[in-house]
Amino acid sequence: MGSNDVSSLVNPIHPSVIEKLDPAFAEIYIRHQASRLRADQVPYEVYNTDRKKYTFPTAKVCGESPDVASNKIYQVPVSNPTGEIAVQVYVPTPDAVASGGLEQDGLLPALVNFHGGGFVIGGLGDDESLCRKLCQRVGCIIVNVDYRLAPEYPHPISATDSWEALKWTFRNAETLGIDASRVGVSGLSAGACIAAVLALQARDEPNLPRLVVQLLIVPVIDARFIPKEGSCDPASTPYKSYIDFEFAPMLPLHRLIWFYNLWLGTDEGREERAKDFRASPIVADSHANLAPAVIRSAEIDPLVSEGAAYHEKLTAAGTPSKLKVYKGQGHPFGHWDGVNPTSKEFVSDCVEELKAVFAKK
Repeated sequence: MGSNDVSSLVNPIHPSVIEKLDPAFAEIYIRHQASRLRADQVPYEVYNTDRKKYTFPTAKVCGESPDVASNKIYQVPVSNPTGEIAVQVYVPTPDAVASGGLEQDGLLPALVNFHGGGFVIGGLGDDESLCRKLCQRVGCIIVNVDYRLAPEYPHPISATDSWEALKWTFRNAETLGIDASRVGVSGLSAGACIAAVLALQARDEPNLPRLVVQLLIVPVIDARFIPKEGSCDPASTPYKSYIDFEFAPMLPLHRLIWFYNLWLGTDEGREERAKDFRASPIVADSHANLAPAVIRSAEIDPLVSEGAAYHEKLTAAGTPSKLKVYKGQGHPFGHWDGVNPTSKEFVSDCVEELKAVFAKK
C-alpha cells in the first residue's frame, strides 16, 4: 500500500478505519484522493468555480467501458419548477441482446438509474461506465436520469424530477423498445434514495405497471439524524455506523453534513423536510407490496447501518429484499472495478441479479 504519511497528505486515512479497510481500496484511495481536497472541505461557491478540482477521478479506476448500440440523450419536460432534464438511454448491441436472451416480442427490459452525489453534485457521466457495463452484460436498456441538483434546486425537486422521468419512460416505452412489464429502478447513494422513493410512489400509482426490482447501492435511506454540524450523539442516533465510520474515507460524516445542509437547508423547516418520505423512504407509511429490493452496501461507510435497517423494514413488511455488505470497502467502491477486485465482484453481482429478475415474465 502507498504511504499514508499524515504529514504529507491532505486527507490521509483516519486511524479509526485504516485497519478495517481492504488494502486494495486503501491503495486506490491513497493514490487518487488522499492528496486532494474534497468538495465538502471548501465553500460550495468555491467548489462551483472549479468542480473538477474537487472531484474524484473515477475514469482512472473504473476500467474500460464497452460500446453500446446507442446512447441517445432526450430532453424531458419537468415541473416544480418548470424546466427540462436530460435522460440518456443506453441500448445494447445486437450481440449483447442475443447473449442476454431477454428480448421478448422485440422489446427489452429496462433499468431506470439515478446517479449519486448527495443531491448536490454529479451528472450523467458519473454512472456512465456502470450503465454501459450493465447494458451490455445484462442485455437490457438503461435509462440514466440527470435530475436537478441542490442548492439551486433543493428538496424535493430531485425526487419530483425523477418521478417525472420514470413516468416519461413508461409513456415512451414502446418507442424506446422497452417492455413496460419489466422495468426496474436503481441508484447509488442519493440516487438509491430516489430509487427507493420511486418504488414507493410506483406501488401507489394505479396507472403504472409494477416495477420488478429496486437496486439500491450504498443507499441513503433516512435523512433525519445527520446533524447540521459536529458529530452524532451516540445516545440519540439509531445508526451505529454514523459513529463507527465518522471518519470513513470518501464519505466521512462531514461530507454528509455538507450535502444535507445544501439539500435540506439549515432553517427551521429542515426537520420537517427530513421527515418527508421522499428524503427518508424508511418513514413511509407502508413498505409492503414493493418491488423486490437488492441492497448493496459498503462495510466502511457511515450509511451501512441505513441499508441494513431498510432491508429489515422491507422484509418485515413482506417485500423481498437481498442485502450484501462488501467487506473492507468504502462508499464509492462500486465505480472502482477497473482496479479493485471487490468492485469487479459487485458489478458481476448486479449483472446476475438483474438477469434473474428481467428473465421473469
